[in-house]
Amino acid sequence: MFEVKYYKDYRHNYLILKDNGCLSENVYQRKMVSENKIRGLLDSQERFINGEVLLYYEITSKQSLSSIYGGKSIGMEQIKKFFIQLKVISDILQKYLLDGSCLVLQPDYIFQDIATGEYFFLYYPDPEEGNLPQLMDFFISRVDSADLEAVEVVYKIADLISREQFVLDEVLKWFQDDIAGGKNKNGLESADRDMLFQKEECIKELVNDKFDIENNKNTPNKDLGHVINKRTLSRIIPIWLLGVLGAGFLCYIMYFYELSYKQEIYLTAGWILAAVLILSPAVWYFGYMLIKTGRIAENKENDNRIEQNLYCHGDDYANNEMEPTEEYSNTVYVPWTENCENKLYSMDKKSKCHIDLGNLPLTVGKLAGAVDMVINEQSMSRMHAKFSRAGLDICITDLNSTNGTFRNGIRLAPNASEIIEPGDEIRLGKLKFIYR
Repeated sequence: MFEVKYYKDYRHNYLILKDNGCLSENVYQRKMVSENKIRGLLDSQERFINGEVLLYYEITSKQSLSSIYGGKSIGMEQIKKFFIQLKVISDILQKYLLDGSCLVLQPDYIFQDIATGEYFFLYYPDPEEGNLPQLMDFFISRVDSADLEAVEVVYKIADLISREQFVLDEVLKWFQDDIAGGKNKNGLESADRDMLFQKEECIKELVNDKFDIENNKNTPNKDLGHVINKRTLSRIIPIWLLGVLGAGFLCYIMYFYELSYKQEIYLTAGWILAAVLILSPAVWYFGYMLIKTGRIAENKENDNRIEQNLYCHGDDYANNEMEPTEEYSNTVYVPWTENCENKLYSMDKKSKCHIDLGNLPLTVGKLAGAVDMVINEQSMSRMHAKFSRAGLDICITDLNSTNGTFRNGIRLAPNASEIIEPGDEIRLGKLKFIYR
């Protein structure tokens, strides 16, 4: 099992994993994930502290599946998006020669950017930590019972996993079959659902283009004549030789025979034909080189575009950009000082926003649709904090917030939970509350 810690450094939140013996043994995989920015994986940094190897995974502005779906159900659309993006990241890992079974498929370690819907997976070079059955148990416990299609798919996948017959490509084919049927049970038009599978095709194409370009960059520069393959040369060389032989034959006739006026006309026509046979391959060759050079230059210009769109699995694949579906302002970082006061009755004179803890679990933040209670305040994160019940006690958990969650002036670590008691002063961002 992982030994996990959470840490906040100025404006960044980190999930820290210690070496369980696999980091020192799998140096290649460790270096690949820590020194390369692979879209779809949590960015990681390798640090050596007290002679021990640690991996710092950045989780800023991201929430785990267990946090997002702790109090709400999962529908068919969310399931489809998840498995499509899982397939995409698995394909990309193959390009980097990384083991796809090292993706940690546990709800606490799969994160999502709630603004774009993009999933981020944690890669740790230990196949034993990847737990797909545990993930399916989570989906089964959270699936929307009213969505019969989602229930059927989740149980079907769980059955395949239990019989060790799970193949990700086959699951994606189920989704494609739904599109071919027109409308699904929820009445979604196939035109609307077609976007889900354009994502995968878009990503695969971009990935292939990207690695083709990288492979071309790694090959030595050759003479432009080598661009033409042997099959093409086998076609143009005989034409050119025929023209040269024809010109030689015409020279022989011109110097060794006296020709009549009519014969001289035929000779002129022969010279024209020989010139065409000799010059046309050369014209074609240089034209082909110009076109090929233009394509190489165009590929270089498109390299930056491919870098940006390598993993374009957001909500808007038509534009290869991931835009939030809701408009909201960016979180403004507030530099804290030691003398800041910390005051779930609001202590703010301008905003009397009381938080009712009668129905738990409850998440608060400023992104509508992602939280149970929306608080429109710039210092609040999109998903800021979560209130839950532990027996008879009520706990508060910080959800990787930018400006922090405080209890009696003490800041909670990212994803850390603490029991609150009557009289406690709670601060979310710069909003102050008192718990009675």
